[in-house]
Amino acid sequence: MKQFRQIRNFIVVGSMVFVLFGSLPGFASSIDSKKYSRVIWNYLETLCAYGPRNPGSEGYRETLALIRRVGANYADQVVEHPFSVRTSKSSSMDMVNLELRFNGTEGGAPILIGAHFDTRPFAEEDLNPENWSAPILGANDGGSGTAVLLGLAQYLSQHPVARPVHLVFFDGEDFGGKDSGLKLLGSTFYAQQLIQVEKEKWPYWVLVIDMVGDKDLQIFKETFSLKGSSSFLDKIYDVARGQGAQSFKESVKYTIYDDHYPFHRMGIPSTVLIDFDYPYWHTLADTLDKCSIENMFSVFSVVAKTIEGL
Repeated sequence: MKQFRQIRNFIVVGSMVFVLFGSLPGFASSIDSKKYSRVIWNYLETLCAYGPRNPGSEGYRETLALIRRVGANYADQVVEHPFSVRTSKSSSMDMVNLELRFNGTEGGAPILIGAHFDTRPFAEEDLNPENWSAPILGANDGGSGTAVLLGLAQYLSQHPVARPVHLVFFDGEDFGGKDSGLKLLGSTFYAQQLIQVEKEKWPYWVLVIDMVGDKDLQIFKETFSLKGSSSFLDKIYDVARGQGAQSFKESVKYTIYDDHYPFHRMGIPSTVLIDFDYPYWHTLADTLDKCSIENMFSVFSVVAKTIEGL
């Protein structure tokens, strides 16, 4: 009888411990790493199977169709922002930003999370000059950020956060030649459109995710991000430390003109997460085998947990 009472008391105490820890923030809502790692990786495999995804290519059109399908399945609203870019005196190219909106549970100004879905039309950093005019596959540069956002779309449909979240797939980030000025096209267009609406509807925070698939992932703090969004950067790194995400480095490195910059210039807190030390940048060697499912999930998890706390 005494032994039975001891067992019963152990069960009661054990249940109390489970209830206590199960009610702590982040315990019951821990992310299913096996599920979402596979979700993200499947998206990246699909994108790479499309081939290069530079504007006008078949891979580009298939990517747009994929983003639209994901939006139809998971988002509360899908908004398209078409625009045209003059590429020369006699020609122009049609482009489009795709935005997947999630309403959130409490409302307020939205969190904008962006990534460019286009890939570089020129492999001008390739070691072989014969490859300089060929489009890159962009597994990491273009693919990894897009795959993380597509995974977030599925996650947010099942785990809504308080604020609205707008996942924006920017076009034309990597479009023009080195001295053409034809870069950051989609994000610049989106930022310019914000000028036409009242500031209360501007993003609460802009977070851009770019080149986060590297097997040797090292995400340093970027200077524009630190200058314009230091409090948000602190939140990201607090979450990263709590999760043991060692790819997030505490030191500052690089000033980068990425899709966060047009928003930073407007005074909107804007952050970029990027590993700019990727050795296969703008080469034909930026392929799927250079990417890490574990590193992509770590960024996904840090971002998901950060926006849950805003």
